[in-house]
Amino acid sequence: MILEQFFNYYFQSIDEDVLKQYRELLPGTIDLAGTYAGLFSRSDEEAIAFLLDFHDLTARLRQEKPEQAILFNVHKNVCFPFFMEYIWKVISEEERQKMQEASGSQDIKEITVRLQEDLALRNWFRQEIGSSLSQQDLFTLNEIIALQNFSSGGEYSFLKYVYPQVQRMQGRVLDAGCGAGFATLVMSQFLTVHSVDACKARLERAMALSSMMKKGEKKTFPRVISLIEEELGTMAVQCEFPSAEDLLAGTSRDVTFTEGSIDSLPYQEGYFDSINCLDVLEHTYSPEAIIKEFGRVLKPGGRVFITAPTRYGEVEQRIWESIEGTVFPAMLHMHHFDPQSLTAMFERNGFKAVEVVPFDFMSWEEFLEIGEKSPARELVEELRAHPFEEVALQLFAVYEKK
Repeated sequence: MILEQFFNYYFQSIDEDVLKQYRELLPGTIDLAGTYAGLFSRSDEEAIAFLLDFHDLTARLRQEKPEQAILFNVHKNVCFPFFMEYIWKVISEEERQKMQEASGSQDIKEITVRLQEDLALRNWFRQEIGSSLSQQDLFTLNEIIALQNFSSGGEYSFLKYVYPQVQRMQGRVLDAGCGAGFATLVMSQFLTVHSVDACKARLERAMALSSMMKKGEKKTFPRVISLIEEELGTMAVQCEFPSAEDLLAGTSRDVTFTEGSIDSLPYQEGYFDSINCLDVLEHTYSPEAIIKEFGRVLKPGGRVFITAPTRYGEVEQRIWESIEGTVFPAMLHMHHFDPQSLTAMFERNGFKAVEVVPFDFMSWEEFLEIGEKSPARELVEELRAHPFEEVALQLFAVYEKK
């Protein structure tokens, strides 16, 4: 079990004063790693109360002791050797040989040290190894990435673009890549929701919150929303969150949760009236296969609500990757789209565009300022040759099945 392996490593690696803070969340616990992993695999009220305390602690550590916090893709962080050991075990023999040749070492521990010290080597690793992960590897890593934040990242997009439409909708909706279940819980006030996610830890979180809401226990939700607001604030996303009372004023309907990949859905043709898929497509192995599956399970006239990072979002990502020397694609974004390519993919699978809206803008000056810090000089010169007043880093789109 990847979570127990991770917690065993992490608790043995952190400083004693940090370990003490984790122990204080579960006083008297002997098997700390096993108990932590078990709580992330549960969907009850006790687990949710623990998770909120856990994420408060991890957020505080990110501010006060970032090198000791649970962070993914940060070479100066205590977790970095764990991820390198994991990748060493799952990659091919040919890829191991490439790593050995590039680093000048045969031993993964020594390779890890050299990666931590060498920016160019880390950038090589990302391009040659870290960007070619299998779908199962992505699913496994996401189990640990889910420890970093309670939120899933798509809450702002949902509230701004989808929530106003949800209140006028009827029938069944698929929350594809539901994450911690924020959109699921809100939509369940109006619609019958089926939620699918490949990350077990996040799905258990969503199930626990849904169960609590069905029982009428809504005291936890103001704290959940406050935590999500705090996390989104660190992502430089500007949004106004309605209160928990406003979002969850109705009586929620039953929600069906399924652990699995959204490119192979366990539903019959034409089962859904709508699909919500925000901040998901860029993380997947085959976006085209997912859109094809959406076309299969959606009724004619049904709509898909979707967000995806743009080509400029990709450029910004690549710049930061090269500056920091991340060993995996930032945020595990494997794909990027422009309005034309996103729409073309949907059209190939039987959809028509209803609206495509760019958002999350950055001024050209800000964009170039980031670019100037990058070792990728050719990319910077390409940017200079094609100036714009501002660039959109993300797209929101609505597509309707013909």
